[in-house]
Amino acid sequence: MSLAGTRRAVSVAVGQSGVRFRVSPERKNRPIGLVSLAGVAGVLLLSCMAAPPATVRAFEGGRVRAASQLEAARVEDLVSRLRPELLRLLPDSSFPDIEVWVQERPGLYRFGTEGTADAEGLWSPSHRRIMLSRHADHLERTLAHELTHAALGESWRMLPGSLEEGLADHVSASLCEDGAARLRAGRLSSACLATGGLALDIDILPRPTRYDPTAPTRRRWSARIRLKGDTHAADPLDVFRLAAGLSSTRLETGAKRGFYGLAYLVVSRIAENGGYAELHALCAEAAGRGDGEVAVEDVLAAAGLDADPVRWSRAAARAMGRDELIELVRMYPDFLVQALDGYLRESAAGRDHRHALEDLEVRVRLAQGFVEVGLDDLPFVREAILAAEPTTEEPTLASAR
Repeated sequence: MSLAGTRRAVSVAVGQSGVRFRVSPERKNRPIGLVSLAGVAGVLLLSCMAAPPATVRAFEGGRVRAASQLEAARVEDLVSRLRPELLRLLPDSSFPDIEVWVQERPGLYRFGTEGTADAEGLWSPSHRRIMLSRHADHLERTLAHELTHAALGESWRMLPGSLEEGLADHVSASLCEDGAARLRAGRLSSACLATGGLALDIDILPRPTRYDPTAPTRRRWSARIRLKGDTHAADPLDVFRLAAGLSSTRLETGAKRGFYGLAYLVVSRIAENGGYAELHALCAEAAGRGDGEVAVEDVLAAAGLDADPVRWSRAAARAMGRDELIELVRMYPDFLVQALDGYLRESAAGRDHRHALEDLEVRVRLAQGFVEVGLDDLPFVREAILAAEPTTEEPTLASAR
């Protein structure tokens, strides 16, 4: 929206990575009626602002506002712990005075906007304010992500497109080990889905047992499952052109996740080689040359990538370790549950699934990756299969695909 005033015109863009105000030069000799209208608009805008939470606690360099002392103390403790660790990790980082608001739904305004509807955290650089959902899936990691935005110095603004989001994700995973595997699995799988899909191989083999002529014949069973995104494959180079963290960037949820994943992949590959210092060096060098932002070619070279989407997809799959594969199956368990359930109903008719599973070796691996996991690593899959076991004596045949 645009607001006109007696001295300045301010355009406001609200996004997941913050609220940015652009101020134009002073304008004189405005009509009186227009000045009055601008004043009314300003009052209306202020009346729409979200009310600050009632409880306030101070920390070094800022304040936490929350609904209760307990909630505020918890967030204050997290900020006090994360802040020095983040400053140690990132070059050109600092924490001028900031506020952290804990809200039911994070936002600057009383009524949420379409662009921030699914956000668990927001950063407003103009207000120096972090807004957190008290219902965030992982409050500490969400806070670490937004603190990264808050701490970045001016030189980091040279990062193109969505890379700042990738940096904030990577830092939050580094600072919050609990849940880091789930974040990495989500971002790396999103990168795969954005560049054509993610293939997993399933192998089911009977364990060697003592010969029993009365036992049913069991066969080896293998399948390749391909997970595909709910949007068309993206040009991975768009991650350098689009700022997926801003609500002004019109993207569907699936596409936005894809760009977050691609940005995370780029940052992780650079950080693995030279740490955050190497990524910052690209920013400093571009600023020294007077460039508007870091050149795409420089980022690709540092990340060891090119314009080929297949290479991006392969790199994302190969970046997943054992913990990430387990979390990936946890995110999308149905493909494995249905495959195993169908196999058991066909080949283990007359036996309960619990005993039939004991005689099987089940392996899941990424087709383009380097790791695999077994059913013993996936207790939630075993529980789902046992819960789906038919209660009638007549087995129901199903084909697993």
